Formats: sequence, structure tokens, C-alpha cells
Amino acid sequence: MNKPLLLLVALTFCCCIASLHGFTINTCRCRKTTMRPVSAKMVKKIEVTPVSGHCPRTEIMITVRSGAKICVNPEAKWFPGLLKTLQKKNTVSTTGPRTASTPSF
Repeated sequence: MNKPLLLLVALTFCCCIASLHGFTINTCRCRKTTMRPVSAKMVKKIEVTPVSGHCPRTEIMITVRSGAKICVNPEAKWFPGLLKTLQKKNTVSTTGPRTASTPSF
């Protein structure tokens, strides 16, 4: 093989590899969602993923204290109440009175 042909093959190969990254498979993290309420005491973390090129729907994933992940239907009527409860709990814990054992910086 002569050098120009080998260079052309290598360049074509590189272009093909680079174009593969442009094709993303639509993969949502949540295959199934639940409408059943989750107790605020069980919640460790909440992740909300907006609509994107990877998934055509908003996803809400709750990680519970055991480490399990629960996908919640974004239209679940109880979810806004859960968020309010967790926000109140967070506000109370961060603005609570300081005690003698609490260091102040």
C-alpha cells in the first residue's frame, strides 16, 4: 500500500470513530416509576433529571437510607409535599440553636 492511500484509510477510520460518539442511545435511568409515597424519614437523596437528549422525560430518583433507588412518577401528587417536608426539616436543622458543644466558626 502506498502512503497516501494508507493515510486516507486511517483518516476515514478516525472520522467513523468520531461520528459514533454523536449517536447517543436514548437511555432513561428509570425503566419503571411508582406512584406510591415514600416516607420523608427514608429519604437519603433526591435526584431530578430534566428532559435531555438521553431521555425524553423528567426523571425523579429517590435514594433511600438502605441505598435502594426508587423512581417516582413526576406527576405523583404526594411528591411536592415530600419536598416541602424535607425543606422544613433541613431549615430547622441548619438554623437550630447552638449549644455549648457546637463549634462556631
